[in-house]
Amino acid sequence: METKTQLVPPKMATGGVTAAPPGSAPPAISSPSVNGPVMGPAGGAVPMIMPGMGEGNETLPMFGNRIAQTINSGFLTLSLAAGYRTGLFAALARYEGEPRTSQEIADDTGLKERYVREWLGAMVTGDIVEQDEDDKFVLPPHRAAFLGENGFGSELLILASALPMQSKVFNNVMDCFEKDGPNGVAYDHYTEFHHFMSLMSNVWWEKHLIPTFVPSVPDLRDQLESGISVLDLGCGEGGASILLAEHFPKSKFVGIDLIEDPIKHARAAVAEKKLSNIQFEVMDAHKIPESWNSSFQFVLASDSLHDMAHPVQVIQIVKRILTPEGRFSVLEVNAHSQIRQNKTMPYASTFYTNSLFHCMTVSLHAEGGEGKGNMWGREDTVEALKEGGLKVLFVHTPEGWFNVHYLCQK
Repeated sequence: METKTQLVPPKMATGGVTAAPPGSAPPAISSPSVNGPVMGPAGGAVPMIMPGMGEGNETLPMFGNRIAQTINSGFLTLSLAAGYRTGLFAALARYEGEPRTSQEIADDTGLKERYVREWLGAMVTGDIVEQDEDDKFVLPPHRAAFLGENGFGSELLILASALPMQSKVFNNVMDCFEKDGPNGVAYDHYTEFHHFMSLMSNVWWEKHLIPTFVPSVPDLRDQLESGISVLDLGCGEGGASILLAEHFPKSKFVGIDLIEDPIKHARAAVAEKKLSNIQFEVMDAHKIPESWNSSFQFVLASDSLHDMAHPVQVIQIVKRILTPEGRFSVLEVNAHSQIRQNKTMPYASTFYTNSLFHCMTVSLHAEGGEGKGNMWGREDTVEALKEGGLKVLFVHTPEGWFNVHYLCQK
């Protein structure tokens, strides 16, 4: 007698599997494990396809394996961050394909061999570092070119460091989920975030700010060379405005940020470079003084407007401090405002997660904060700029960057 497989709808109360029909044995289903994915009906002969299981008739085993791979990759990302932070990737790249023992690597980097060896275990099983029969380790040349110092993957290694950094506020954010919990997490809990953002942004600024970004704003280079006043709004450690100040000595630059620590770093960099045409101030963008009215020919807000408690209020203030012909450049993540439209966007889930653990929650912590988050998207950003009284001249995607550039004018 032929046995037919009965397809049954999932039940949330039983973890997605209904009870077995009367008189039949329950299906043997197990989750992916560290010993390998063992899933599906007994014997693994028939995939459990259920109605509504997702695009492309994704099966329960397929989904389970995908989740298992995602979790494994998450743990591997911690080790990637460790390799970047300790300089181990830079060291392996310097060996130019010559195998070394874990002790030799430890001696070269000034690290403990036992920790280096365990880290190498993650790298070898993660298919990043190779191990030969003599128990020596090597980073193949093409991987060294990507992971080595100033390699092609520099931005991704910096991004990997966001995972351990954001994990420090995990419990704080979990408290915010509760209906009677706090609205958000204060900036005080983010001791490393501004430096992380500085490292991320500076990779792009150093490559593109002067040769491509400045020319993308009509007549801006000529104005900067002649001498204008520029405000860097939410400047962090001031990477962009310091570069501009170095290249355009006739112009005056001011950077403001709500947090004192990045301003200290910015001031130290100015002192080291002996620049006299730039200053940094600890200031809330919502409280820019009336004395600054009509003072700036150009205002830059890079990855900062979405962090503000009330972006439209800040945009209205920017309009107030711009000269009659002044312009405002806003750089924000190149996303749509509707979640479903971002499914094919590269790194979308990374941006949403970073927003959940920083951007959205710091905004919500402020009194009445709107919590736009870094994925508030093109449509809502354009609407906010117009609501703030500005004319959007163009929306442009800069070369080699995950942001979109909104150029605005009074």
